[in-house]
Amino acid sequence: MDFENVVFKARDKIATITLNSPKNFNAVTEELLVDLGNVLDICMDDDSVRVLVIRGEGRVFCSGADIRALKRGLDEKDTQKLVRLVRTAGNVGRKIRAIRKPVIASLHGAVAATGCSLALLCDFRVASDDVLFIEAFLNIGLIPDMGYTYALGRYIGFGRLTEYLMLSKLLTVEKAYEMGLVNVVTTKENLQTETMALAKKLSVLPYDAVALTKTLINQTVFPGFDQCLDREIKYQDLLSRSENYSEGVEAFLEKRPATFNKE
Repeated sequence: MDFENVVFKARDKIATITLNSPKNFNAVTEELLVDLGNVLDICMDDDSVRVLVIRGEGRVFCSGADIRALKRGLDEKDTQKLVRLVRTAGNVGRKIRAIRKPVIASLHGAVAATGCSLALLCDFRVASDDVLFIEAFLNIGLIPDMGYTYALGRYIGFGRLTEYLMLSKLLTVEKAYEMGLVNVVTTKENLQTETMALAKKLSVLPYDAVALTKTLINQTVFPGFDQCLDREIKYQDLLSRSENYSEGVEAFLEKRPATFNKE
């Protein structure tokens, strides 16, 4: 089945989903999220698929939200454009956690903003040694979305969570591995090999036990996930109407420091 923004292939019990907007550094748009959600639905209902791999085409895994698309929403005075994006992203996040099959994020290059959220919601992360996690929502006047705060909070303590979210600190792959965010670190040349080796190992495990293990993990580690996603929609809706959001988007596109809280 063909999709405009993702490439979907399934073979030997393993489904590979490739974010396929390399010219745009796989920036997250509502259209990409819809395609990704539809593919997840297919995999959820296909008993021949036992493992999913999500990867990015081109130089990076994902550069985060398409800021130019957000700017068009501001110019068109479409106050709901950001809200639709956040809601659609949240629905994809729900599907990744709900699907009763392991999901592997195969990461290279930049893993930014919503791309970080997507990666952290997967069950496993295999990363090349050039990966850099970039959380920069506050730099454009927004809160983290797609469950990023919730997911990251499962891995690191309160102090570090606050530091990384509020100061938009970069996170190297080495540090991410130390924190337990990444399962495997390898070279870019070996990324595909290492990813598929893990996928094949998971694909031969007893399906019912794997499915119930993921269900148990969700019940134990993600009990408030849905409520977090609902709050994100509410808070981003509020922030989408602020002058700080408009200034953050314009400053990003103009490649200059933003001046927030203007008098």
